[in-house]
Amino acid sequence: MLILDCALKLLIETGDAGLTLRKLADLAGMRLSNVQYYFKSRDDVLKAMVARYFEACTANLVQLTKASEAKSPRERVQYLALSGLSHGTEISDMCRAFREIWAISSRNSVIDQCLMDYYRNFAELMADFAFETQLDEVRRNRLATLLLTFFEGYSITARSLPLGVDEAAEMLTGLAMSVVER
Repeated sequence: MLILDCALKLLIETGDAGLTLRKLADLAGMRLSNVQYYFKSRDDVLKAMVARYFEACTANLVQLTKASEAKSPRERVQYLALSGLSHGTEISDMCRAFREIWAISSRNSVIDQCLMDYYRNFAELMADFAFETQLDEVRRNRLATLLLTFFEGYSITARSLPLGVDEAAEMLTGLAMSVVER
């Protein structure tokens, strides 16, 4: 939907403060009243935009895992690590979008819940891909905790770290395998 695409573009380019209904209408080439017909408030736009964005991120992860030819759990974890860490070496639109969504979530409980639900779903998808049904709940939780925190932290700090993506992915793979084998 054009309005939500424009909202995400504004969020990435101008931050949370730059996302107003008037600016959104201008960017979408619409009248303010037309935007308000679909979304009564800025919060309604935020909720719909974040939900749509997270659906797209989830679909990308699913597509990524389907494209993998990795066979063993170790190869699948390595594939996830390389894919997940590759975003950290540049400030991508994805990093900018998440940075703004995190900031909004600190003030908006609905957006915060969307973010937490997204991360839980993301963790489940990663565990399902890496180990299928071979892990009990404790090991799945360990894997999710390690991978999610590493991916998110790496996306913020990667450009200042001494290890490159390949070395970091190898280290993360080794850590992940040791965490689930305990």
